[in-house]
Amino acid sequence: MSAKAGRKGSETRRRSSIIGFRASDDERAEIEANAARVGFTVGSYIRNLAILNPRTRAVRRAGADAALLSQTLGQLGKIGSNINQIAKKANSDGVYAPPELEHVLAELRAAAKAILQALGGGK
Repeated sequence: MSAKAGRKGSETRRRSSIIGFRASDDERAEIEANAARVGFTVGSYIRNLAILNPRTRAVRRAGADAALLSQTLGQLGKIGSNINQIAKKANSDGVYAPPELEHVLAELRAAAKAILQALGGGK
């Protein structure tokens, strides 16, 4: 299978020119984030912004696997619950939970928040 076999022939023939421009690291990150947010590749995103009536269809990126992300979110919730139970038990026995547990809980909450954002919920 050739490198071009996965691409549509009409698109490879039409797009023979490369337009480049300079951007700061922050600008590039913002462009990539904006393109990802609307589900486009960077090229499709820039093309759709720059041309009033693009003549080719925008190339959408594959979305996040919502089922897998939801499953992962559930697993994080169970882990967080277990850590809370460990901390509660340690504190009730008069032995204070190590600060690492709070750090791990904070990381779990951040991961859960990122998954919620990827699923289109939470801010």
